[in-house]
Amino acid sequence: MNRRWIVTGGLLFVSLAALGQVPGAEVEQARGVLRDGLEAKDWTVRVQAIQAAGLIGPNDKLRVRLEQFLSDGNVNVRVAAVKTLTDLKSTASIPALEMSMREDKAPEVSFAAAKALYALKDAAGRDWLIQVYEGKEKGASSALESQKMKFMGNFHSLESTGMFVVSSGLGYVPVPGVGEGFSAVTGLLSDPDLSPRAASLLLVSREKDPQTTVLLKEGLKDKDWSVRASAAQAIAFTARVSLRDALVPLFADGKEKVKFRAAGAYLHLALLDGGSSTAATP
Repeated sequence: MNRRWIVTGGLLFVSLAALGQVPGAEVEQARGVLRDGLEAKDWTVRVQAIQAAGLIGPNDKLRVRLEQFLSDGNVNVRVAAVKTLTDLKSTASIPALEMSMREDKAPEVSFAAAKALYALKDAAGRDWLIQVYEGKEKGASSALESQKMKFMGNFHSLESTGMFVVSSGLGYVPVPGVGEGFSAVTGLLSDPDLSPRAASLLLVSREKDPQTTVLLKEGLKDKDWSVRASAAQAIAFTARVSLRDALVPLFADGKEKVKFRAAGAYLHLALLDGGSSTAATP
């Protein structure tokens, strides 16, 4: 099969030739959803779109697009870009991440970049983290201290427990080479409005069986937005291609965290159905 990548509106997605029998209209719609999110003026929307883009899986042009957000004017957007690039696990991002680590004026971005570089086994990241340990660098700005304290205070809550278990990756990487999507799931689980039902669905859905498949399909129609978002996230994580088309109605969901994850999950499953993204060439 002839597979190639194309760039639409600055964001790369796989071409229809690589998607086999995946409906072209739905693919274009999913592209448009994420493209609009990445180009949004509202930084909170850009963050959600960046996190969801990591669900698609690694490829060079998507990596380059995400690296552009390392120079975004908003600190939270830059941190989100670093975390999603970490998901892609491409050593080609090392130069851009090293620049963020050394030159970004916000210490939380530098710290995130250092951790990303360390995960990529880059010596510069390791050295920077050692400097943090020795007190030569700051790991977070004072502006984030209250958020940090709030997170630590809620560490034993269901949501934080779910974040720890899910981010450990147990049972959540069904196909070698795909994006792990940890940026998207941690962004979701850290939301203060995430319901216990949603966190529970993320945890139990790791078991890929008929019962949990039904739960996820029902979850896509739930009145609780966090349940819908969690269902879309879990469908991508567990490679339930059979539920791909059930994601389409959520492209028009009123909550960004839902529609972006539905679009990212759809494109991820489309790739799994049509061929491995790692086998594609630009």
